[in-house]
Amino acid sequence: MNKRIYALFTLIKVVCDATVIYFSFLFAYWVRFTSGIMAAPKGVPSVDIYTRVLPVVVLIFLGACKWAGLYEVHPVVHSEDDFINVFKGVFVATIFTISATFLYREYSYSRLVLVFAFFINLFALYLFRCLLRVLRVRFFTPFSRDAGVLIIGEAKAKESLERNLLRHGDFDVYFTPEIDIEEISGIAENNRVEEIVMTDPAAPKKKILELISFCEDNDIEFKMVPDMIELKMGEMNIDSYFGVPVLKLKHPLFEPSNYYFKRSYDILFSFIFLVLAAPFLILVSLLIYIDNPGPVFYYHRRRGYRGRDFNFYKFRSMVIDADKKLKSLMKHNERGEQAFKIRKDPRITRVGRFIRNFSIDEIPQLFNVLKGDMSLVGPRPQVLWEAEGYDEEAKRRLSILPGITGLWQVSGRSDLSYREMIRLDLYYLENWTPGFDIKILLKTLPVVLLRKGAC
Repeated sequence: MNKRIYALFTLIKVVCDATVIYFSFLFAYWVRFTSGIMAAPKGVPSVDIYTRVLPVVVLIFLGACKWAGLYEVHPVVHSEDDFINVFKGVFVATIFTISATFLYREYSYSRLVLVFAFFINLFALYLFRCLLRVLRVRFFTPFSRDAGVLIIGEAKAKESLERNLLRHGDFDVYFTPEIDIEEISGIAENNRVEEIVMTDPAAPKKKILELISFCEDNDIEFKMVPDMIELKMGEMNIDSYFGVPVLKLKHPLFEPSNYYFKRSYDILFSFIFLVLAAPFLILVSLLIYIDNPGPVFYYHRRRGYRGRDFNFYKFRSMVIDADKKLKSLMKHNERGEQAFKIRKDPRITRVGRFIRNFSIDEIPQLFNVLKGDMSLVGPRPQVLWEAEGYDEEAKRRLSILPGITGLWQVSGRSDLSYREMIRLDLYYLENWTPGFDIKILLKTLPVVLLRKGAC
């Protein structure tokens, strides 16, 4: 199931949860005050007193549900796990709401209404998820076929995991003894596999990286059963999966809600900056043309999200035939491996050197951001010949949108080696948060002004 379907399900969940929470509180009010089940010695308060604060309460509950993981992508979910997550979200939201009522002095809300609402929300939200699971199987899968789980490996955990999965009966379970991407691709395509569980941690690292790349490219969730050393490290994200501990591969930006949140502020900030900077950009364009007549903008084919190629925009900082002169300069490459960089590139014009020193030439990439080719923050998009030389580890950079700036740009820019750049990009991918993006953007300005690592 692709990201659009998951995003649709997330939206359905949020809207329906908000509706369920709203009416659960109204039902709790009815049980306490107007049903006749309980006496109201202090009188019946107007329902308007409660409906006025319900929008805030609904937002509190939705936030708690998000914290509890109820809007994360879990194609294969144990019903008991679902109930536990609902309980965590409703419990935290109820505690927070009760605490808020103690601080609110204008009116004393009934604690019994909140207690009743806790139980009503708990069971209503859980039953809704059970219903949604049935609807997903019936209408959003190929003619009601169950989700598939593929187990790879010969480890003892495989037998326990397979037995537990089959006991629940909600999934089709498939098995292959080793990592063979061609075979796995066939199984996944023909059987709608939505999760792959690797039970042999001793498999070759290269093969595991190939499998991870395959899962990322095909929107398949990857889990791995750890060995004893990994369990003792205490730094792994251990998850319980049908009675078997697994290491869960889940990058934050693969979550649809995070992806679309990041896209929204990418678009907003890019549009505002382009509008405000328009006079300055016109001046830069004139200087470029006067210094070296020709096109003001330069575009080059780059490799981006999931290996898709796109036109990468910049202000032209080199002479017109710069690409034709590249081959003759390769022997002077100072970075080596799969990237090209020399400090005193003779192809750069006078104005070009100035705008490069202050990264002004990068500003037109905001149009790439608006088009959806790039993000404000992310791994640097690579020219095609560099990307062709990627190993499996480096290919993981292509699993998210490339960025105008990124972690390695604020950590040394061209002073870094190729391998250091890769490691920093992968660290960003695995540890993304909105705050991390803001931190990188704030660090970018002094790095640009001080021209640290620029060439």
